[in-house]
Amino acid sequence: MNPDALLLSLRQLQLLLFISDMNVSITTPSISRQPAPDDIEHTTAGWDTWHCDSDTFQHRYVPGATFYVVNGRARLTFAHGAQLDIEAGDFVSIGDGAEAVWEISAPIETRYTYHEDRGAATEA
Repeated sequence: MNPDALLLSLRQLQLLLFISDMNVSITTPSISRQPAPDDIEHTTAGWDTWHCDSDTFQHRYVPGATFYVVNGRARLTFAHGAQLDIEAGDFVSIGDGAEAVWEISAPIETRYTYHEDRGAATEA
């Protein structure tokens, strides 16, 4: 093994040992999609409405949000690599701290609520 590769391997090992000593826990925000429940109109009656015709934008969820897709279609690609295709009739929940790039393929309308009263989601 060449000396540079050996030095790099030793540094990587030191970093791994340092991280394991810190008891670091990395979590991924939760993401779920399911068909809307039968009582969706009642469930979302007091929720805000959001419309978007834009092609692509980035969004960070702080706090998390739950929404019902009234119409339209989009693909969400999350920072950790997961992709989620959504369309009319979907009931979606995205956990606090998730970051996603939205790609709108058909103008979308949702009804949404935040998981806690900690403010609005932020656009990156």
